[in-house]
Amino acid sequence: MTTTADPIAVTGLREPLTAADILANVQALLPMVAEDAAVCEAQGHLTDRLREGFRAAGTYRVGFSTEHGGPQMSLADQTRMIEIIATVDAGIAWNACVLAATGFYAGRLAPEAYAELYPALDTPTCGSFHPKAKAVRVEGGYRVTGTWKFGSGIRSAERILGGVEVETEAGEKVRKADGSVLTLGVWLPTEQVKLLDDWHVIGLRASASQGYAVTDVFVPESHSFDRLFTPTADAEPLNKHVDLPFYSMAGISVGIAQHAVDLCTDYLATMKGRKPSERQLNLLGEAATYVKAARTMVIDGVSAIDEAIFTPGLVPDTTVMARGDAPLAHEFTRIVIDRCAEIMGSQAIYERYPFEKLVRDTSGMSAHASTWRSRWQSVGSALVEAQQKEA
Repeated sequence: MTTTADPIAVTGLREPLTAADILANVQALLPMVAEDAAVCEAQGHLTDRLREGFRAAGTYRVGFSTEHGGPQMSLADQTRMIEIIATVDAGIAWNACVLAATGFYAGRLAPEAYAELYPALDTPTCGSFHPKAKAVRVEGGYRVTGTWKFGSGIRSAERILGGVEVETEAGEKVRKADGSVLTLGVWLPTEQVKLLDDWHVIGLRASASQGYAVTDVFVPESHSFDRLFTPTADAEPLNKHVDLPFYSMAGISVGIAQHAVDLCTDYLATMKGRKPSERQLNLLGEAATYVKAARTMVIDGVSAIDEAIFTPGLVPDTTVMARGDAPLAHEFTRIVIDRCAEIMGSQAIYERYPFEKLVRDTSGMSAHASTWRSRWQSVGSALVEAQQKEA
């Protein structure tokens, strides 16, 4: 992890004031992403110049509200941003996706703590909330001890959060008015965070998703927020609902699928001495159509959330928030990888060819909860509950 920005100049980018500026900047960074992808894969995290490239591009500030001087980027545009990066490297896109939640976390702070922790918008922040650690309530704050898994982006982060359940000094759970255990997100003192050497995986290696731990560290009460807060209609748009961060992660699946189609298209277009077979062209057309379907479905889903959160006084209901598009988009990505592997033949398994990495990264995406088929249960439950309310 970093605590201060290294003086790496990144030039030729727009000032990241709007979503259009940031999307253009990310597009301009793709050559750097391609150049550094192998190093990021080998070391398991972003290179310094990519970390600073994303800072200059504005990817860490997308979740900051206009009230805080941010672009307040829609979820649809955030998803497009992540897909653009994932068409070159999914692990690098994972970093960008996780660190894009910085503004969401910062937006939960009171003014004094916000000014202390976020004097600049472009302060990459990561956090993991599973498993929940322990926070003992003491005068002025909490004593926190715990270990978290999957601290994605942590090697590039300057602020680190952890999820905790609050207890009294006598060991009793502190509960909210509804009887649930008080669960917080807390900003940890970065200099006391220990990184764990546990990120040895087959896919998404560049995501820096290693575990981390702290032992009996003090966290001021002001450096915390209710991790399970009730949806709030009068909050800033991107802070109305606790589940809004990481909806853009579905863009990674779409990006992997597009990358596969791009590789196959290039392969068929540059074959020497022979033409693509009808079978190969049919498979490519099928794969490309699945990519379009996945992209349309994902953007349609997050656009429906955008419509609700950017409407004053409204929060998205459960039928809008239920995550059915992400697992289905990943199902489509699996199909795309299968069809494209048939086109590529042995190139799909040899490490010296780029397609092999897409197979591994698809497996990595499959391990994330957002892509699990069990997500469809929430869609079914939301439909039944909505019908029951109307009855």
